[in-house]
Amino acid sequence: MGHNTQHILVLIQDNNHIRKAIVHAFKLANIFKAHVAFAHLPHKNSKAELPLKTIAKLNTKNIPFKAVKFGSLDAEPNHTIKQLDAIFLLTEFVENRLSAFRQNDVFKYIYKAHIPSILISEKTVENCNYENVIVPVDYKRETKEKLIWASYFGRFNKAIIHLFVAHHQSKNAKRKIKATLIFTKRMYEQFCFDYKIIKSSRSSYWLREDAYSFSEQFEPDLIVLLSQKNDGLLNQYFGPLEIKKHLRKKKNPILFINPLKDYYLPCN
Repeated sequence: MGHNTQHILVLIQDNNHIRKAIVHAFKLANIFKAHVAFAHLPHKNSKAELPLKTIAKLNTKNIPFKAVKFGSLDAEPNHTIKQLDAIFLLTEFVENRLSAFRQNDVFKYIYKAHIPSILISEKTVENCNYENVIVPVDYKRETKEKLIWASYFGRFNKAIIHLFVAHHQSKNAKRKIKATLIFTKRMYEQFCFDYKIIKSSRSSYWLREDAYSFSEQFEPDLIVLLSQKNDGLLNQYFGPLEIKKHLRKKKNPILFINPLKDYYLPCN
């Protein structure tokens, strides 16, 4: 990876709700020196056209972009991701598709993707510059994946990474969290960007709720979340209730990571 031109891959759910996805896609492309590709969520007999006038108007830095088409669900989205050398999948949700029991096919693609997904909604603001990144840090070993992906925003955008750390009485949990922070300190200090450690009063179980509240201090910026190991078929068809609730109510985009996937890497 890294020899081809990399892309931000935008999965369009609704042509009437794409403006924010376009704005965020071009911001990310500018940060990571990538191009942008747009694909409609596949539907039977869909003939939706790419909203070229809107894209051109919002493409203030003249970043190259193109339309692509997904093939079968068996092969997608990873066939297109590989062809494009894509580094992030980005999609914008319509609010009425974020209700608790409303099925949304886009989650099938998000869970299968070999790249993380950036999720935004009608509540997400356009003036997000990805300069503050909030990462909940618990005792699970998968947490390191969140910290690695957050580091790319520090490296390429000089973002401040806010490590929101769980509190535990258990010595075992404390030891694991300490080891994760030592790993993170060594990695982050190689790349000379700023990070802050914020200690929560809550355990790992409640940490994400506290992190959501903390993220409101940085309204336009990114919170990094991990899917749960036990995310089953219901979440893949309907979407995690917690994620949908955040998107309905909060302004922060979400960087959504599936743990222990064989991910493609963004940049060398």
